[in-house]
Amino acid sequence: MPYFLLPDSKTNSAPLPARVSLAWAVLAFAILLLWQFLTVRYNRDGNWTALFCIGEHQRVPPELDPGTYRFPNVAGYDGQMYRYVAHDPLLRRGYEQYVDFPEVRYRRILVPALAFALASGHSQWIDAAYIAVVGVFVLLGAYWLSRWAWLHGFHPAWGLAFALTPATLISMDRMTVDGALTALTVGFAYFWKTGAPRKVYLLLVLACLTRETGVLLVGGCCIFELLAKRFTQSLVWATAGLPALAWYLFVHVRVPALHNHPVLPRWFLTRFVPGLINRMFHPLHYPFPAPVDLLARSLDVTALAAILCAAIMAIVLLRRRLLSPVSIAAALFGFMALSLTSVRYWDHCYGYARVFSPLLVLVALHAVTGKRGTGLWWMALLPAALVDLRVGLELGSQTLRIVRGLLGV
Repeated sequence: MPYFLLPDSKTNSAPLPARVSLAWAVLAFAILLLWQFLTVRYNRDGNWTALFCIGEHQRVPPELDPGTYRFPNVAGYDGQMYRYVAHDPLLRRGYEQYVDFPEVRYRRILVPALAFALASGHSQWIDAAYIAVVGVFVLLGAYWLSRWAWLHGFHPAWGLAFALTPATLISMDRMTVDGALTALTVGFAYFWKTGAPRKVYLLLVLACLTRETGVLLVGGCCIFELLAKRFTQSLVWATAGLPALAWYLFVHVRVPALHNHPVLPRWFLTRFVPGLINRMFHPLHYPFPAPVDLLARSLDVTALAAILCAAIMAIVLLRRRLLSPVSIAAALFGFMALSLTSVRYWDHCYGYARVFSPLLVLVALHAVTGKRGTGLWWMALLPAALVDLRVGLELGSQTLRIVRGLLGV
């Protein structure tokens, strides 16, 4: 391991200049942008709308159809839905009819709304603004991770690791919102550690508006205060979810009743055995040559086992480390992983890997705050690294074409 990634022997007490962490964060952002540029050039005919992964037979609003890159013979991916939300965040143009689950997609409003605001509502700029917003959250996540690393005796270059979280890799490839939530999760942990409650509160508000699972971060704060018998403070933290609740009510009223979606999905607590365990023992087969199929299935099992281990580690660390909102939030994500009992939820790594990236990050952040004299601190990083192996396989064909393009083959 390079010397600059090794932990120092003790926690750093000297303040780190913000420009140092910012430099590493800018580098992480530049790496993300470079990969996107290369994959758009060598894989997507230079069309940046390909990053939204729009399926060939997907209905597209007529205003957005010209120039839209379509993937042949696929249904597309979630990013295409958030693209439509970004172009019509207040449900005034009827774009919800092009969204698969409009009430669910519109609940996750933060990234699309920021893209709309950055483009000042100009339709021709919104796609680029959305891509920029995803990149800015990578920059923020890397910046906060660099600060956290220095605070706990690690080199600030560890901020680059944020670019390798599963949610970041998937967001840069498919324009999903989970990279933003993962970045906010890192910021939540950092600002709690440094004693900045107002900033924590702001990030909790934003997390709830990013995705429903952001409420688990709020839950970590509320439970922490309840256990300390600070009931008023717990109630204050709970109010961080009120803006999201108000937005949910607005969306519920504006979306046609035909498309209304339950708050709890059908795969939640419908059986006794966690779905990821079922999928581990019954991995999917792929229409690939036998060696590739075996590799994909093996990495599927590895990634699922990593999520399971992270959930168990979160619960164990809750008992072995000093109790905090960070450890409680990690345990809540762990319990959620065990509560998703439908095996179908665990079919594709891009689905569960991005949703549970906050779990992987919180486990890693919380574990390294303890003593590292045993030399086992790095084990907390293994779950994320193992999930990355499966995500990397999905990116393999794109990477190969990029290499061929650069080599002129």
